[in-house]
Order: sequence, then structure tokens, then C-alpha cells
Amino acid sequence: MDRGTFLSELGEDFIDFADILRPYKSLENISEKLYDLCGKLQRRDFIGYKVEDIIIVFDELEKFPKKLSHHNSAIDLILKFNIKLEIDYDNLINGNDPFNNFSFNIVITGRNKNNQNSKLSYAIHFDRHNLKEERESIEKRKGRKPLQPHPVYHFQFGGNELKDKEIDHGQALFLDSPRIMHHPMELILGIDFILSNFFPRIWDKIKGERRYKKILKKYQKYFIQPYFQSIANSFDSALTQNWNAQEIYPQLIR
Repeated sequence: MDRGTFLSELGEDFIDFADILRPYKSLENISEKLYDLCGKLQRRDFIGYKVEDIIIVFDELEKFPKKLSHHNSAIDLILKFNIKLEIDYDNLINGNDPFNNFSFNIVITGRNKNNQNSKLSYAIHFDRHNLKEERESIEKRKGRKPLQPHPVYHFQFGGNELKDKEIDHGQALFLDSPRIMHHPMELILGIDFILSNFFPRIWDKIKGERRYKKILKKYQKYFIQPYFQSIANSFDSALTQNWNAQEIYPQLIR
């Protein structure tokens, strides 16, 4: 398959995915973004895109949050996410780590009905660590490596989305660590992550659809299988690691 054919199929998958989500009112914005992105892909000669401000409004039926904070007082909850990535096509087809860059942010905001001045915020940040920048930093520090493990693909709670806002943190404590290893997700896998974790009622309805499963399986094979296979293969020196297992799992003992 050449790059042009891959982009064409990716656009078709976006349309199919949008068609599956469109019947759900709270997912209309996602469908619109997918339709729009499909047209832009056809005019590019590289695999990369940036999608901002995708919005999902929480339905009362979701009953979120449940047993966590503000479970009786949170109202007007909105989830907003954005994703930016660039993929090396040759690496993708050969089963190697395909991402040149990757960033995926999820922010949930709302209000406390018992305190009109209280703005509720929750954030998760996923990204690809800049290894080149880290190596340059190590050279400047005369070979001294950072003590904290830094998986090349990881997520963190909080991040700048909360740091840069004037939020009364109360008894909540947010730290720069840990950076928790996690496989990377392009847009389709990212949407599935959001639906399965934050909108389980909708996800439960669509996850059994044949078209949905077919599309998910396709992109899991591209981006998730080689990630975990590389870690598994690292336990046998005779096996090939297409992705650098030590970079995606720094605690791995070799």
C-alpha cells in the first residue's frame, strides 16, 4: 500500500467513524470534526493532522462523576480535547515507532451548583517525550541523566491545563510525576479511549457494531500491537524489538 492509498483509506475510515457517532447528539461535534478532517487529508502528502476544541457535553444519563468529588454538585460538565500528531509512513508500514510527534489533551470543566464562584476543572495530558531534547540536555549536564523515569509515550494528570489557571486546589495536590507509560493513540483510538472512560453508556451501545470493531481493530494493529509486542520481545534476545522497549518502558530490566 502506498502513502496515497493509506491516506485515502484513512479518510474513508474517518467518514465511517463519523457516521457511527452522528446519531448521538452529544457526539455531533466529533462527527463534524471528522468529516472536516477527511477533506484536509486528501490534500496532503504526509500523514499528520491537528484537531482542536472537540467538545462533548455530558448527558445527565452518564451520571458523571460518580463516587469521586462533587458527585452531587457538579453541573454543566463539558469535555474538550485536542490532538496533534505527525506519522512517518515508512515506519508505520514496517511496524516501527511511527510518530515524529504526538500530543493529546483532555480537559473537563463544569460548575459547582452549591457555589457559583467555584469552577471545576480536570485534565489529562498525553504526549511523546522529546528524546532529542533530552539527549542534548544530558550532554550539557556532562552525561548526567535525569533520575526520574520518562517513558517516551506517557500520560500525566493535571499539566499546564490546570497549572495555568487560577484554581483553588484546596487539599488536592498535583505533582509533575509520575509520567505513566501508555501506548500512543491517533484520533480513532483516542475517541474510543474517551468514550470508554467518560461516556460508557454510549460506548456500550456502539462497541458491538461490526463497522466500529473493524475500524478499531485496524488501528489497534497499527499502533498498539507493535508497542506491546516490542516489550514482550525484549524478554527474549532472539526476538526483534521494532520499537525501543527501553524507551517506552524505562523500568524494564535488560
